[in-house]
Amino acid sequence: MKRSFSYCPYCRLPVPARYEYSGDAVYLVKSCPVHGETRALASEDAEDFKRWIAFPSVTVPPRVFIKKGSVTGIGCPLNCGPCENHLMTACCVLLNVTDRCNQRCPYCFAEPAVWRPDPTLSDIDRWLERLTELGEERKFNLQLSGGEPTVRDDLPEIIGRCKEKDFEYVQLNTNGRRLAQDPAYAKELKAAGLSTVFLQFDGVSDDVYLALRGEPLVEIKKAAVQNCGAAGLPVTLVPTVLKSVNLSQAGAVIDFMLGNINIVKGVHFQPASFFGRKPDERNEDGDYDERATMFAVMDGIEKQTDGRVKKADLAPISTGHPLCCFCAAYIKEKDGELRPLSGGGSCCGPSDDPLEIIRRDRDFVLNKWDVNLPEEKTVDPPCCSRETREDETALSFDEALADIKNNMFTISGMAFMDETNLDSERLRRCRVHVFSPDERLIPFCAYYTYHAGKEA
Repeated sequence: MKRSFSYCPYCRLPVPARYEYSGDAVYLVKSCPVHGETRALASEDAEDFKRWIAFPSVTVPPRVFIKKGSVTGIGCPLNCGPCENHLMTACCVLLNVTDRCNQRCPYCFAEPAVWRPDPTLSDIDRWLERLTELGEERKFNLQLSGGEPTVRDDLPEIIGRCKEKDFEYVQLNTNGRRLAQDPAYAKELKAAGLSTVFLQFDGVSDDVYLALRGEPLVEIKKAAVQNCGAAGLPVTLVPTVLKSVNLSQAGAVIDFMLGNINIVKGVHFQPASFFGRKPDERNEDGDYDERATMFAVMDGIEKQTDGRVKKADLAPISTGHPLCCFCAAYIKEKDGELRPLSGGGSCCGPSDDPLEIIRRDRDFVLNKWDVNLPEEKTVDPPCCSRETREDETALSFDEALADIKNNMFTISGMAFMDETNLDSERLRRCRVHVFSPDERLIPFCAYYTYHAGKEA
């Protein structure tokens, strides 16, 4: 199988890496001349792995920001900008607007190596100008992250400035605590131009939150969802998945979404990546016993939904590395059945024009379905009454479209890498970047495994 590069989780220097089949499983194996061989589980099922990596993908190279080795003097995967080795432009860019947080989770990828003051509004204005320069075609989709962005009282103003700079899609990554505690806050964010809420939502029972977040949070999560619904803000549930903690609740989280389909428009599973704050220690292979692979999550989804969501429905998106993610779109029918809408999960489809692929890539994320707020009933004037309208067919068609939009949702997942399973070939096709404090676009996994805190 094709060789790649990673880095040693002990000395953190670049080392050769390769995928190896071992029985039914597949491992990423790295060899360090000093610390020896380490192995990280890539898939429990070799046949699944073979099928998955066979999916075709397109490449839309980004603008080259730096030269190879110009930052670290070492090269990939420790030198990111991206350089001329990078094969895919970003779809989404994270802006970390604060290092502060109102929780102290045992597991947290954003545990900062260096605590920095919040960037000022002037800093953020400069960031947005820089991102405008770095982007291609339609501007990047933005994710406001941290820390916990809602600890900033000026968050609505930050959202407003993003919209004023013509960034069409602005997403909030949040634990939901402030949204739950202040019903008016969601309406304020919606009015500022927020597109959608990515809500930390690890399960449906408090034992899960005690393990992952250190406190019971189920009722807070439910209140956040309801307050977003009242504000007309669509929500995507984002479970961080550990093997023995909440992999068994994948189906229950999907059921929660289906019970709140008027508000919740997707579940985005994130198998835990072991960077930042984590209580676990590496095992003798150099991996983590609690790792839930992307394939294990898909298996769990199919089994726990009794086949209503099939693994065969799920596939990589076409503009990233196949080992990074899965996605499918569905509609919930009136009888409760789930009908897949996407042919294999591809968001973009073929095109001879790279810029058209970029548009489709970013618009796929932008197309979060609206939350319809209840409206007061009004009496139609006689000239426009339903009894006398001549466009009954058009009216029925509009109602059908509204029904479809209200009942559409996505099930997706993204398997971020950490120091034990980093694969430079996956980094080269990364489509989720972090805008670093020194104003580079760094692939998410490279940023949190190596670069975070080094730019301060």
